[in-house]
Amino acid sequence: RIISDNFIFDISEKILFYNDEQIKLTKSEYEICEFLIKNKRQVFSLEQLIEKVFGFDSESDCSAIREHIKNIRAKLKQCDKQPIETVWGIGYKWNL
Repeated sequence: RIISDNFIFDISEKILFYNDEQIKLTKSEYEICEFLIKNKRQVFSLEQLIEKVFGFDSESDCSAIREHIKNIRAKLKQCDKQPIETVWGIGYKWNL
C-alpha cells in the first residue's frame, strides 16, 4: 500500500481509494496514477509517461495520455484535492 494524503493505493489489487471509497479507474488510468505516486513530486513529460508506464512498444500517444489525465481528474473531482498537477511546458506530477 501507498498512502498520499487521503489517497490509498492498493498496489496488489490495483485499486485507488480516497477517504476509504474506491475511485473507479481504468487499467491505464490506474497505471498512470501509480507511476506518478511512486515518483512523487517528479515531473514527467508526456513522452516519458508513455515510455515508463506503457513501454516502448505501446500504441499510446501523447493525446491518449492527455485524455487519460483529463479522465482521471474528472473522476477525482469529488475529492477535496486534485493530486495531478500540470507543470506548464513540461508535463505532470503527483503533488500531494
